[in-house]
Amino acid sequence: MTQTPDARLESSHVEAKSPKQGILASILKGLPTILVLVVMGGGWMVMHHINSGGGSNQEETQIAQQVLANDTLVLPEGKLKAANLQSAPAQPQSVQHTHTVPGRLRYDQTKHVDVKAPLDGILTELKVTPGDHVATGDLIAVLRSPEIGQSRAEILKRKKELDIAAQLLQRELTLAKNLGQVSAMLDQGQSVKAIESAFKNQALGSYRQDILSAYSRMQLADELIAKVRPLVDVGAVAGRTVREREAERQQAETEFRTARDQATFAAEQAKVKAGANVAEAARQLNLAWQSLETLLGYKENRDTVDLSNEEACSRLEVRAPFSGSVESQGFANNERVMRGDALVVLANTDSLSVEASIRESDWSAVELKPGTEVSVLVPALDDKSFVAKVRYFGREVQADTNSVPLIATIENTQGLLRPGMFVRVTVPIGQSRQALSVKPESVIQHENQQFVFVDMNGGKFKRVDVTTGRASDDWVEVTDGLSQGELVVTNGAFLLKSELLLQGEGE
Repeated sequence: MTQTPDARLESSHVEAKSPKQGILASILKGLPTILVLVVMGGGWMVMHHINSGGGSNQEETQIAQQVLANDTLVLPEGKLKAANLQSAPAQPQSVQHTHTVPGRLRYDQTKHVDVKAPLDGILTELKVTPGDHVATGDLIAVLRSPEIGQSRAEILKRKKELDIAAQLLQRELTLAKNLGQVSAMLDQGQSVKAIESAFKNQALGSYRQDILSAYSRMQLADELIAKVRPLVDVGAVAGRTVREREAERQQAETEFRTARDQATFAAEQAKVKAGANVAEAARQLNLAWQSLETLLGYKENRDTVDLSNEEACSRLEVRAPFSGSVESQGFANNERVMRGDALVVLANTDSLSVEASIRESDWSAVELKPGTEVSVLVPALDDKSFVAKVRYFGREVQADTNSVPLIATIENTQGLLRPGMFVRVTVPIGQSRQALSVKPESVIQHENQQFVFVDMNGGKFKRVDVTTGRASDDWVEVTDGLSQGELVVTNGAFLLKSELLLQGEGE
């Protein structure tokens, strides 16, 4: 089919326009991508301008912290104040290795007793009930016991014997004193009449007759000799008579001296014997009191107690041996009780015992002596910690547990602790030593790596990995990573860890 000239012209014109239309269509098709690139470029230029040209007044509106290095933080002033961080220098401290074992609180056996009836009798009065608090010496119960009456009667008998012995001693002392005065008058050569007149109303016992009779015979012999001698001189009496009178006088003097010596010796012996009798009577009375007080379980006032009343003599008062509370009672009023029956159970929980066991593998490393302080943590009281003192640390390994018993005393004046509570006992192991240490709250752990934050001043903190050794409640030994004197964050270390982890996620 042949075309006209006009048709050929129009066809050539269309063919001439087709390449231009294809280029325009391609441009229109890529226009969205070009617009996105332009917007992103403009945004980058804006951010670059802000970062490079921002003033100091925009610092608080920036991010809270910036990462200078992977282990270093800088906190802005506002956040630094809010964090209330505290730091302390790493210094050598006494570090003690410890070991924690389970334990139980028990009654102090010396202050948890059965108050028992000391004798057979009738319980006439029970003065306390469970839950009552008593002080040392308070009346708990009253018994009526014939045995107590007999014991008190024995005291009355011994008191009478002591009174008699004391009276005899006083008499012997008086006789010895008077005899001494008589001897002084005899040495002065006074007459029998004068001596008898001086001691007319004073006791001399049998010594009066023995001594004064011999003294009288000696004076009579002197008088006879004095009368005979003049007669011998004139020859009226033979000389033999004088010699006989002198012999009689010598014999009278011997008898007098013998009587004096015997009287002095007898008086001294009587005085010593009377003193011994008084001492023996006093001992017997004291033993009688001790026997009674052993039965009673307490000491009576020996000066004011009434022993004359028969009903009072058989009264037996049972008193509290120490201050505490009544845990339970075993009898009621007017019941018959036998010797050894527990009337009440009395306990004092102002101090308790802590019982724990140290494993056989550890006990040789534990150096516990009486008085050593151990820490006792009570889970039932929100992990409240108490201090106890070691009272006994066993030497024998128990066969059933392969452990060594530990008993400590813990004060409980506030009454927070109760017997039977479960506790954790922390005991020291080995000797304490000086080591570079930080506070336990300073040591943070992440991904099995321990580290601390060193305060570099100006709100700048650096994470430092450390290796720790022995630890106690107060200090943790640092064996590697720190130098003495470096400021280590104590309060707020966990906050710094959180900030550091957040910065790591931001990157």
